[in-house]
Amino acid sequence: MQPDLLPSSTARPWYQRGYRRMLIDMHIADWEKRLLGAYDPAHVADLYVQAHLTSVMFYCQSHVGLCYYPTRTGNMHAGLCGRDVVGEMLSLLHDRGLACCAYYSVVYNNWAFLEHPEWRMIPAGDISDGSFAGHRYGHCCPNNPGYREFALAQTEEILSAYAFDGFFFDMTFWPAICLCEHCRQRFREEHGAEIPTTIDWLSPTWCAFQSARERWMGEFAAALSGQVKAVRPDTSVYHNFATALFNWTLGLSCETAVHHDFLGADFYGDALEQLMVSKFMYNLTEHRPLEFMTSCCVNLRDHVRLKSEAEMEMQAFAATLFGSPFVFIDAINLDGTVHEPTAARVGDIYTRTAPYEPFLGGEEVADIAIYFSSESKMDFAENGRPIEQAPMWSNVYPHSTAVRGCCRVLQQAHLPFTIITRKQLDRLSDYRAVMLPNVLRMDAEEVAAFRAYVSNGGRLYASRYTSLTDTQGTRFADFQLADLFGCHFQDDDLGAINYLRPATAAMAAGIAPQSYVSQFPLAGHLAHARTTSAGTLRLCPDAEGETLAHLTLPYASPHGGTVHDRHWASIHSSPPWQDTAHPVIVRHPYGDGLVIYAAADIESVDSDVNTRLMRLLLAELLPERPRYGAETHPAVWMNVFQQADAGALLVNFLNCQAQLPAIPIGRLPFSLVPPAGNTFTRLLALPDETPVPFDLDAQGVLHADAGPLEVFRMLRAEYR
Repeated sequence: MQPDLLPSSTARPWYQRGYRRMLIDMHIADWEKRLLGAYDPAHVADLYVQAHLTSVMFYCQSHVGLCYYPTRTGNMHAGLCGRDVVGEMLSLLHDRGLACCAYYSVVYNNWAFLEHPEWRMIPAGDISDGSFAGHRYGHCCPNNPGYREFALAQTEEILSAYAFDGFFFDMTFWPAICLCEHCRQRFREEHGAEIPTTIDWLSPTWCAFQSARERWMGEFAAALSGQVKAVRPDTSVYHNFATALFNWTLGLSCETAVHHDFLGADFYGDALEQLMVSKFMYNLTEHRPLEFMTSCCVNLRDHVRLKSEAEMEMQAFAATLFGSPFVFIDAINLDGTVHEPTAARVGDIYTRTAPYEPFLGGEEVADIAIYFSSESKMDFAENGRPIEQAPMWSNVYPHSTAVRGCCRVLQQAHLPFTIITRKQLDRLSDYRAVMLPNVLRMDAEEVAAFRAYVSNGGRLYASRYTSLTDTQGTRFADFQLADLFGCHFQDDDLGAINYLRPATAAMAAGIAPQSYVSQFPLAGHLAHARTTSAGTLRLCPDAEGETLAHLTLPYASPHGGTVHDRHWASIHSSPPWQDTAHPVIVRHPYGDGLVIYAAADIESVDSDVNTRLMRLLLAELLPERPRYGAETHPAVWMNVFQQADAGALLVNFLNCQAQLPAIPIGRLPFSLVPPAGNTFTRLLALPDETPVPFDLDAQGVLHADAGPLEVFRMLRAEYR
C-alpha cells in the first residue's frame, strides 16, 4: 500500500496536514575531505518518499556550527564544496509533495564558539558529563549581544533565501549555569545583586536568579521566533521543548510555549515517558497537534544499534494514540550516505499507522488533571550546595517523579486523565478532580485558584510539600492550603524510611495483606536518583479532617545507623517500630468540595501496594462513574477524544507491554459514557469502519469488547 503523501486540503498549515515525519541528524565536522563528500540530496529525497513521509526536517546548520548552504554570516561545510544542498533538498522535496522544515541549532555552535571566544558561556562547574554536555560541544551565551545578533542574522539569511514550511530551533536552553560577564551584568542591572554562589530555594535572591535565567531564555526564544515571522509570516516556528521537563538547571520554563506555533520535542526514555510528555504538551501547545520525536537507534550515541521493529512500531502507534505526528530520527553516515534499510523499516511502520490518520482529531476526554508546576523543577535537598555542584541534566526530581507516578497509576487503572499547567488555572472546573503531586513551590495565584476550585465543588489530591513554600523563597509556618487540607505542618522530611499505618478499615483492607505501607524509593526509575524523590513530612497530631492513615517510624528514626552505633535494630532493614498519633493521610471536606492530603508522596513509589492505595484514594475522590474505562491488562493504554462536530468519540487502545513484541490481548471490555443529552447509535472499528456489537445499560453507558488487541486498535462511537 502507498499512502497518500498529504490529505487533499492544503488550507491548514503543514503541521496539521500530515503525521509521518523524519529527521536525519547531520552534526558532521569538515576537517577531512570525505566527510559528507558523498551526500546526494536526490537519493535521500527518494528514500524519504519510499518511507511514506508527509514532511521532512533537514539541516541548514548543526551543533558543529557549519552551514549547508552558501552563507555570508558564518562558514559553509567544506565537504560540500560550495554546493547548496539546502536549496536542492528543498526543491526536491517540494516537487515530491513533502512539506519541509528547517533545522537550526542555537546555543550549541562549535564554529561560533571557536571563532568568537568572547561569545562563550562560562559554566559555573564542570559540565563534561551528561547528555549534550561533553567536551565535543561548544556553548554560546544568548545574553552575549554578539552571539544574539549572529543567531538572528543567520535566521534571517536562511529564510530570505528559502521558502520553508516550518522552522525548528534546537537547543534553546541553558546547558550550563553561565557566569559570563554579560549574565553577571544583566543580573546586576535587573536585581542590584551578584549571582548567588550557593543554591538556596529559601533565598529570594537565588529564586530571583533562577527566574531571570528562565526569563532570559524565553526572551531569546521570542526574538528568534519573531525573526522567523518578520521574514516569512506564514512559516510556522517551534523550538525543541524536551528540556522543559528537565530540572531547573536547563532554564526552560513552561511559559515559553507561547513562542511556539506548536510544541515538538525529542525524548529517549521509556514508554511511560512518552505517555507523560504527550499528555503534558497536549494542553500546553498553542496549536495542535503536538509532535513527538525519538531516535531509530537505541540512543543518539549509538550510530548503528537499531531499536527492534516492534519497539519502533510501538512508539509510532503511541503517537497515534495521542493524535500526534511522529518523527523518526536517524543519523547520517560520515560520508553523507544514508542507511537505506532503516528508511525502509520506517516506511513499513508508517504504512501501518497511515490508515488511521484521517480519523484523528478532537478534544481529549479527561476527568482527572495532574498539575505540572514549572516552578517545582527543583529539590530542597539541593540547598547549601555550591553553584558549581548543581545537578545538571537531571530529569529525576521530586515533583517529576510524583507526576510520573500519577501517570503510571491512572494509566494502569484506565482512568481518563491529562496533565495541566498554570495555563489551565482558569479552567480547573473542566475536571472532576485535580492532583497536586508534591508541588514544591506555589504562588498566591495558584493557591487562590485551587482554593476556589475546591470551594466550588472540585475534588483535590495533594501530597508532601504542596503549598508549603512560595516561588519567591518564603517557607511558611504552615501550608498555604492548610484550610483545604484539614491538617497542619509540623516538621520537615523525616528521613529516608517511614511508614503509613491505616486508620480506617477501608484503608487496612486496601493494603492487605500488608499492615503498613513503606515510604522510600525502590530500585528502577529512582535507583540512581541523587534527590529526595520520596519522603514524608511530619504533621501536627490534631487534624480537622478525618485521618485515614497515621505515621509510624522505624527504630531510632531518622538515623540510618552504622556498625559503630545503636541507631538500628535489624541489620538488613528498618522495620516499623514506633506508632505515632501524627496523621499522614487526611480526608477533608471544604466548601462544596473534598480534599485528600498525603504527607508522603505515595504516588512516587512504584509498587503494588502504593498503586492500590492510590487507587483507593482516587475512588474516595471520584465515586461516580468515569467517562471511560476498561477492565483489562494494566499494560493496555486507553485514550479517548471527543469529536463534537462529527458526533463521535474516538477510542484508541495500545498494547504497550514491556517485553516486545507484545502478546495479543484476547478480550478488551470497556465502557463509554455518552456526552450529556446524547445516545450512542453506532460503534465502528477503524479504519475499515466495521460495525462492532455493543450494549447500552439503563444509564445509556456503552459496553463493548474491543479485543482482540495485537498492537493498536481504534474505534469510533457515534452518538446523536
